[in-house]
Amino acid sequence: TAPVLLDGPPADAAGPGTAPYTLVTVFEPIGSLAGDSEGLGELLAGALALAARGTTVVLAGWGPPERCATSGVLRVATRLADPLRSARSWRPARRDDLEEVAGRAGLKPDGSGRVSCPFGYADTDSAVRGLLSTGLFDAAIAATDAKQVDKELTEALHRHRRPDGTVWMPNVFRYLIARVP
Repeated sequence: TAPVLLDGPPADAAGPGTAPYTLVTVFEPIGSLAGDSEGLGELLAGALALAARGTTVVLAGWGPPERCATSGVLRVATRLADPLRSARSWRPARRDDLEEVAGRAGLKPDGSGRVSCPFGYADTDSAVRGLLSTGLFDAAIAATDAKQVDKELTEALHRHRRPDGTVWMPNVFRYLIARVP
């Protein structure tokens, strides 16, 4: 089966005569929003329906908060959204998030690990735009306003700004390799 880069529901990859897929990679890091693992489970179920037995499935998620510089920046979203107590605000990653999602999907874990995944931006404005594009700050914007979120996000990024103006946040992501039984 030819590689398919999909930005939409897994059903969009299905078609008449489409052979089962033999590799599924999920770039939907969990452990950043409350309830995000449930959404990933639904997405994964749709993808697994198109996968062959024995297919390798790779899941990625945030690593431990103390190893992710971005965690402190994401806490801005939680603090600003607090008056709404939004179910979609940031939460720290839990150790077994990936294993729980894989188990609910019926996958058989085959290995796991951690990988360095630094976030680097040309400047603070680029970092603010990049982080806002994740959707993790939507509840904070709804609770306050975009200007307030921009201001506080810029302040939170200040400690990650290098002398040359770039913004650098070292992170560690967890990954789980599993197989379709």
